[in-house]
Amino acid sequence: MSDKGMIVFQLGQATEDYSRPASQFTKESRRLALVDLLVDVGFEAMHLYEDGNCGFDGAWTFLVAFKKDGDDQAWYRSQAHVDVQIHKRMIRTKSEIHALEYFDGAVMQGYRNPHKVFESAFCRAEPTPDSCKTDRFRESVPLSDFEVKMSTVGDGSGRGVFAKVDIKQGTAISKKEATRAIHVPGSAMDLMDRYWEQSADIQNAYNYIDGYGWETHTFVSVLCFITLHGKMQEFK
Repeated sequence: MSDKGMIVFQLGQATEDYSRPASQFTKESRRLALVDLLVDVGFEAMHLYEDGNCGFDGAWTFLVAFKKDGDDQAWYRSQAHVDVQIHKRMIRTKSEIHALEYFDGAVMQGYRNPHKVFESAFCRAEPTPDSCKTDRFRESVPLSDFEVKMSTVGDGSGRGVFAKVDIKQGTAISKKEATRAIHVPGSAMDLMDRYWEQSADIQNAYNYIDGYGWETHTFVSVLCFITLHGKMQEFK
């Protein structure tokens, strides 16, 4: 491996048990041993992420390790930047169907943000990691202090989340209730449109998402149109 090399490990099935103990107290302690080994041999930057599109019964966990700290700058690229790079580098298919089914800038953004289950279990380690101590004493505003309603900014401004109380700078939002953000990429909406007629559940999900918004295909610089119910409608 070169001095600027990187390596990816498959670490097995991810857990969704929010109450699970820290990895050091379970069979997942072998993952910690692997991380310690990588540090010992000179790897300076590591990132853990989960992916649910591997064809297994559940999401799996992966570890990306970089030899040099700073060589992982591409990991922190914005969602728009990743989409632009995909658009520029991806080989066009003769069918004009996207070559990638399970990856775009929105997915990469999810890789950068560890799952709440992992973060919670990580902070149960003994001794408590320093990165967990800072946020522990941060004041948190409960969900009851927020409401979803129509915006009064102007016509067509849509719905939004509004605070019912003044919130101090640096305050956490719904730290106890938070599990994981729900993000809907444009590709998910494409699939819902494709299978609209197959299920009433899909239609209900579409109508709900349509009310709260979703991610657009940011690498497209012109208006996108999709076929919906046999007619052309603007893709938001």
